[in-house]
Amino acid sequence: MDQEQALELIEKLSFFDDFTEKEKHFLSTLGSQIYKYLPSDTIIQEGEKDYSFFILLKGVVAIVKSNPTDKTITKLKAGSVFGEIAYVAKRERTTSVIADGDVIALKIDTKDIDTLRPEIPTKLKAKLIEILVTRLESMNEQVTRNF
Repeated sequence: MDQEQALELIEKLSFFDDFTEKEKHFLSTLGSQIYKYLPSDTIIQEGEKDYSFFILLKGVVAIVKSNPTDKTITKLKAGSVFGEIAYVAKRERTTSVIADGDVIALKIDTKDIDTLRPEIPTKLKAKLIEILVTRLESMNEQVTRNF
């Protein structure tokens, strides 16, 4: 994928609203970290040890739990983040992530994050915290509705 296409995808997503144009441009130049996946490709395998996370730039992915049988928990669309639990907690992958059609994702690797411009990791981590808090609030609402 060329840098122009990557920038166009990044520009469309609210995930990057707090990023400057310069920062978005920089992220679009990370061609080696922008991956294309075909339908049914496994992006993340439950149980593997990999502490990177992904920002879904285009397409849809299925989040699948494999205990005792494969069950799709949810589907995520462009602008969503996945793999963040392993990144934050340094744990094995808790679910698999499967491409549900053609997918393009930006992979942020633990070992590479410090090589990014200093303001970018700070903004990425702030966004992850925001996402995790929102998910926790949503789960709390679901649990309290069931009482």
